[in-house]
Amino acid sequence: MLYSENKERENRFILSLKIAIPFLSIIIFILIIVITDINIKELLKNNIIAFLIITFIYIYYILYQIYMAFETSLIDNITKTFSRDYILKIIDKEKKNDNFLVILLKITNIEDINDRYGLKKTDKILYEFANKIDNFFVKQGFKNIKIGHIVGGSFIFTLKANEKRVNHLIRQFINRIENEQIDNIFLKIIYSIVESDSENSSKELLISLQEKLKCDINERRNSRRLSIRVNEFENLIMSLIEEKKFDFRYQPILNINLKEIDIYELLVKLNSKKYGKISQNQFISVVNRIGYELKFDIILVEEIFKIVSKYKDKKISINISSYSIRNSEFLHKVEKLLTQYNIQKEQIIFEISANSSLNDVIKLGENINILRDLGILIAIDNFGVDNTSFKYIKNINFDMVKFDIEYSKKYKDKKYMQILKAFISIFKDLDVKTVIKFVEDEKSYNFFKDLGIDYIQGFIVGKPVKEIVK
Repeated sequence: MLYSENKERENRFILSLKIAIPFLSIIIFILIIVITDINIKELLKNNIIAFLIITFIYIYYILYQIYMAFETSLIDNITKTFSRDYILKIIDKEKKNDNFLVILLKITNIEDINDRYGLKKTDKILYEFANKIDNFFVKQGFKNIKIGHIVGGSFIFTLKANEKRVNHLIRQFINRIENEQIDNIFLKIIYSIVESDSENSSKELLISLQEKLKCDINERRNSRRLSIRVNEFENLIMSLIEEKKFDFRYQPILNINLKEIDIYELLVKLNSKKYGKISQNQFISVVNRIGYELKFDIILVEEIFKIVSKYKDKKISINISSYSIRNSEFLHKVEKLLTQYNIQKEQIIFEISANSSLNDVIKLGENINILRDLGILIAIDNFGVDNTSFKYIKNINFDMVKFDIEYSKKYKDKKYMQILKAFISIFKDLDVKTVIKFVEDEKSYNFFKDLGIDYIQGFIVGKPVKEIVK
């Protein structure tokens, strides 16, 4: 039985006592009446209103306690682990006295499992997964493991142990689950770890855990984590954007047919006096989380339009969130800025990541058509990473596609080569230009050139530069 289930039993036992104590008091009162031979009729006759009031109060008290039992439940009904609110309370309470590790485990394919097998099977898997976490770590010598269900396939728990050992144990656990499966269903699991501290609240620790999950293993190793509280970091990012503390770099993209660089991709960092340069990987998740995408994109577009107006024969590619493109305010601002800075037709490329959600695809497609009518080119970045890419082909009109890094790193793999070849053929028929990224040597350069790619980007072409070459 999970530690959370034992705590819930204790909670309900205390509640039962709260309900029983007034009832016992009434029983004792009746016994006293019987023992002392008090005339009950006379007692009721003289105190009927008082008895009615007491009875009403007692019934209300019982109903209130029952209601509070549902409201103050410590556990999640599906997984029987601690509810999100309660596990966060536990972390806040315990981190004041001691340091420990907070671990977030996430079943990334839980939505797919739900779509395939239904809610009943999904609930069973979540319950068994939580129990497997508990059983595994109990066998490793840990006791009273505090596990909480955050949302979907995400679970959080705490351990007092060395981080190196915990990393090793979690990898063991994930390998075991993925190999053994649950109910013959494969689970894809990722995790992140942070150390508790007195500065950050449990909610801030949870945000840090969720942010780390978004990075792949290599990014986690290479990413510099700022020693700053989450809410302070959010305020810092907002102020740097509003003050336009940008550091721009331009990644050259070679036009194979023209044999010249005619596109530059904009790379953005934020300049902080205290923390130095903050990369887009570090700040963009904050921008998205606090609902700052629109403001950031509008400020960024205006700043880059000022620069682009000086270079009439070069194209600049800017990453824009699909949220901003769906927003009419963004469209009106872009239209105004194009006129204000006399930007040439097809001089600006807006990149949309193929990882982006295609919610409200009709509105997105309509606004993209408006932008294209204004002379803005549209590129789809990270194409081919998942099924979302095919939805873009079917539903969105675009001018350029930038293939996901997997196609440049695994070009020697026959399957990847054939898929890429097929995509290039499709896009040639659709009159869509193709770009391959992260090309670093002459061998791969020649391979993609012979395959029919229109543009090549990477260190073989050139590293990011501070200024565009006129």
